[in-house]
Amino acid sequence: MGSVGSNSTLGFDPSFFLNGITALLASNVLLGLPANGYVAWMIASESSVSELFALNLAVAEILFGCSSFYVMLHFLLRMSEAVGVLVLKLFLQLMLISRPLFQTCICLERYMAVVHPTVFIRLKPLRYRLGVCLFDWLLILLDFMFPFLGPSLTVSACYLIAKSLLFLSTLSYCGVRVLLVLQQPGPGDGSRSAVSWSAMKRKAFKVIVITLGFNSATQLLQILMLGPTVLTASLLLILQLTLFALSISITSSFITPLLFLHRAGKLPCINF
Repeated sequence: MGSVGSNSTLGFDPSFFLNGITALLASNVLLGLPANGYVAWMIASESSVSELFALNLAVAEILFGCSSFYVMLHFLLRMSEAVGVLVLKLFLQLMLISRPLFQTCICLERYMAVVHPTVFIRLKPLRYRLGVCLFDWLLILLDFMFPFLGPSLTVSACYLIAKSLLFLSTLSYCGVRVLLVLQQPGPGDGSRSAVSWSAMKRKAFKVIVITLGFNSATQLLQILMLGPTVLTASLLLILQLTLFALSISITSSFITPLLFLHRAGKLPCINF
């Protein structure tokens, strides 16, 4: 990241970065943290095994919101720059790995349930989901160690691009396959008794389209933004891309809790 607070001699004012990131983190704390906290409380109170990945995603978003609050205070109080850079790196690591990882698990679960229902039934017990969740958190902890290895800017950008490509390809393939299956007529779709089921399929289709669109767009934009970073090691460009990537990530973090609350009937004002 380099020295942020003492780079006015490089021809730009770093205050735009400090003010911009403070505003973005404040919006995440005020909106994202209570929304995901309410979602986590709803899932935990219902004790729904099928929402285990969504619960872990909400917990990751809560950690994201808590770290946002700390980083926001750090920049507002102008505390130690070295500590701020380290915390910001860990904050970005949490943002760039936990959300797409659990979103991919949710997408894979939908893919197995729709495309391979027989296999999904065999893997439905709680122990399999717990094993996957534990493995995901282990991956997140391992990913946290990456900045401590001291990688160069080019290596870090290539690593993030590789992760985004992996998540993008998995989300796109599973999402498109599920949409294709949902579009196919079922055994009784032509009868009146299947009207309610067809309505459920249409609603699921719209939810998956919205989720797939936002998740794929987020990963694709990260790839497109990180590409110039590999070619141009400009501090100004890095700070601008960091703000842009953070704004996209915080905006997309509101989509999952909104869709969950709508599905639970808590947002009657939103209809699609």
